[in-house]
Amino acid sequence: MDALNDYYKNSLLGNLCGEYKNRWRVAGNDKLELLRLSLCQQSIPHLCTYAYEGKGLTKEYIKENFGEYINGYTVHDADDVKGFKYGLYVDYNFDNALFADKNVCSLMWCKDTNVVIPTSLCPVLYVSNKSDVSITGEGFNAIRVYLFDESVVNLDDFDENSSVLVYKYSKDARVEIGKYCLGKVKIFDKELKI
Repeated sequence: MDALNDYYKNSLLGNLCGEYKNRWRVAGNDKLELLRLSLCQQSIPHLCTYAYEGKGLTKEYIKENFGEYINGYTVHDADDVKGFKYGLYVDYNFDNALFADKNVCSLMWCKDTNVVIPTSLCPVLYVSNKSDVSITGEGFNAIRVYLFDESVVNLDDFDENSSVLVYKYSKDARVEIGKYCLGKVKIFDKELKI
C-alpha cells in the first residue's frame, strides 16, 4: 500500500490535523476502517482534492485495492451518526442508474452517470475528479451537492416542492439546470479549505 503511505505523507506535509493523524494510525491497514475514515464528511473534500491534484490516490489504485467496497457497498456510521449510510462511487458509468439510497455519497471520476434520488431522501452528494453526473428525483427531495474541480452536475426532473443546494468549490465546476427541474435550486460559490 505504498500509494496510501504517499498520500498520508502528502497529507502530513499539508498540515493534516492531529485528530485525523490518530484516526489514520488506528485504521492502520484495515481497508474497511480506512474507507470509513475517508467517508467522514470532513474527509471527503480532502480525499477528492488530493486525488485531483495528483497528491492522493488514483482511480486505478482505489478500484484495484478497494474494489469490493465501492460502487454500491454500504458503510455505516462513518461520522458516528447512528443509522447513516455512506457510499463511495469510483468510475461508476454502468448502464444502470446509480440509485442514491445512502445519506452520503462520494462520486469520483463518474462520467455519464445518472443518479436517481429516492422519494423523500435528503442525501448529501460530493461530486469530484472531473465527474459528469445527471441527478433526478423520484418525488419530494431535499439534497445538498458539494461540487469540486472541473466536475459537472446536470439537474433535471425534480418535483416543484424539492430543493437542491449546490456548493461549488471551484470556478471551473458547472451546474446545468434542465427544463424539468421544477424544484428550487440555489447555487453558492465557496472557498475550499482543507
